[in-house]
Amino acid sequence: MKLLDYSALCFDMDFTLVNYCMKNFAPMIYDVTAKFLVERRGYPSNLLQLRESDYKLMRRGLILDHKTHCFIDVSSTGTVISALKGMKMLSKEQIFEIYPHGTYPNFEKNYNPSDRGRMLTRFGSAFTSPTIPLVAKQLDTIFKDKPATDDERFEKLYAHLIESFTFNFHPDSFQSKTSSYFTEMENNTSLYITRASIDLRTKLRQLKSKGIKIILITASHIDYTELLMKYSYGDDWREYFDVVCCRAQKPGFFSMLAEDRPFYRWNPATMTSEEMSVQEINSTDVFLEGHWTVVDKWIKKNSSTKGKRIVYVGDSFESDIIPTKTSSNWDSFAIVMEGLQYKKAEEEEKDLEHVNKKRNISDDEAWGSFFGTAEQRTVYGGKLLDYADLILSDVETLADLKLDQEFSSGKTGNFFDFNPC
Repeated sequence: MKLLDYSALCFDMDFTLVNYCMKNFAPMIYDVTAKFLVERRGYPSNLLQLRESDYKLMRRGLILDHKTHCFIDVSSTGTVISALKGMKMLSKEQIFEIYPHGTYPNFEKNYNPSDRGRMLTRFGSAFTSPTIPLVAKQLDTIFKDKPATDDERFEKLYAHLIESFTFNFHPDSFQSKTSSYFTEMENNTSLYITRASIDLRTKLRQLKSKGIKIILITASHIDYTELLMKYSYGDDWREYFDVVCCRAQKPGFFSMLAEDRPFYRWNPATMTSEEMSVQEINSTDVFLEGHWTVVDKWIKKNSSTKGKRIVYVGDSFESDIIPTKTSSNWDSFAIVMEGLQYKKAEEEEKDLEHVNKKRNISDDEAWGSFFGTAEQRTVYGGKLLDYADLILSDVETLADLKLDQEFSSGKTGNFFDFNPC
């Protein structure tokens, strides 16, 4: 496998082509969510206080169990590795009291990556994981002095949390100027995202010059896309891409039927999408929604590298990595920012054993490794190996690859530029 094997590289934007500064981003996500709950839904004002100890609870890949009201870190086979009840990390003995044999019953049946079910809620993105301590604090309040469960109040909290996510993060909220999140991102863009390196921008141009199509497919709307891409790649950011598709509404972009997912052309003059759907896309306009098969058809029609593979590069398990492999014939490259600490440690020639010790439960961090261990993968670590053809810590890694460089095997199987175990 090498870059020249591909006729097209399709990219997600958030946390893929555009890197976020989590040191600033995570507390901001906590803040806008807490303000919604306090100011609009009457929750106690103490939720606005983000303590230093809260940061250790913010980890992607955790699951909220609606039955036990615990946040759990689960292995790919259903073993409950760690659990949080309110703001308290549970001991192994306490986990066994709640989960017989230390496992979540019928985990594979209840854990459906493409289903936003009511049994388990995944906190798998950088937009949701910073709210874990916020939810945990309120759960402490709900169940204070009440050993029995209170499902009604829990479900009300859950409903308000989803409402806050919709209010702040819905793609249409940027234009309506109602979202605290988009307002903050627009006013202080430089606090939250970084500029793409010259090397990466050069690599994208180099790929295009070799006839490889470069395509942007993002869930973000065009207005937010313009804001971030201009900051990260410059005013000429459109020149890096052959096709731009926004508001893709993944995973439906991959998983739904093509006839149910038409493309619409964006009209910059009216700042709206045209009412009539289009059957074909082009390099001139911006397109909204749509289906991967239309992009696939355009690539095969316009690429000078006929018959070669297509890859989608993204960070989200539920929206990018899994549906690409299960619902399309494209390859899937995963960008996993949790790999950066391992890559950095290796570059500094630190002992990997020391890295893993820091990732275990300690005074500095409540949860273990995002990836798990070679013997016991977390559910996210396991699905990475199952669905991602290549796992990278950062899109900037692509800038270091020569076009004809083989990269079919990385440091550990699918892991390319870091070794988490």
